[in-house]
Amino acid sequence: MKVPILIMLTGMLFFAVLQRGQAAAGPATDTVRQMLNDVISIQTDPHLAGEQSRETRRDAIQKIIVREFDFPDMAREALGPQWEKLSTGERSEFSAIFQDLFVDSYSRLVLDFVKNEKVLYTAEEAQGDKVMVKTSIYRVNEQIPVDYYLAETGGKWLVRDVSVDGVSIVGNYRRSFARIIQTESFAGLMKRLRLQEKVIQKLP
Repeated sequence: MKVPILIMLTGMLFFAVLQRGQAAAGPATDTVRQMLNDVISIQTDPHLAGEQSRETRRDAIQKIIVREFDFPDMAREALGPQWEKLSTGERSEFSAIFQDLFVDSYSRLVLDFVKNEKVLYTAEEAQGDKVMVKTSIYRVNEQIPVDYYLAETGGKWLVRDVSVDGVSIVGNYRRSFARIIQTESFAGLMKRLRLQEKVIQKLP
């Protein structure tokens, strides 16, 4: 089974969050709101409507994801203790592939699953070196909590993790990667990731 598939399934709701409802105050919340506004403006642009503009929308959404996420931190957290055992070159390669796979997965999920749900921004709370922005998505007969974890880096707030209904996306990566490293090796994990990267490079 390809490594990112479990994470893709976990994250299917990730970008189905649109800016509506009451807003919690604070710079981290403002960052999340602006990110989602930018995404939905692409998805609802009449000039980009239809299957013929899908790749244009995907490219624009990928730029937002790259801009708003702290991939070096996410890669380090996703690999867990194994990170400290890697050389500089290994860390660089892993981080680059991790970013490519994450951006590809989530840009496709945005295109396929973003909808006009009602969302409330309910709180902004400091948690160690991060700030958690709590939101709730309201759908028919259900309420889904989606929490964003951000940290300020170089004067800019960047997303470091997202929890959907209590499930951490980065934590899911870490558990998946750890299982492969334990049953195979880090080299085995990298082989899988390289193969997956080749697959997405061939996709339209």
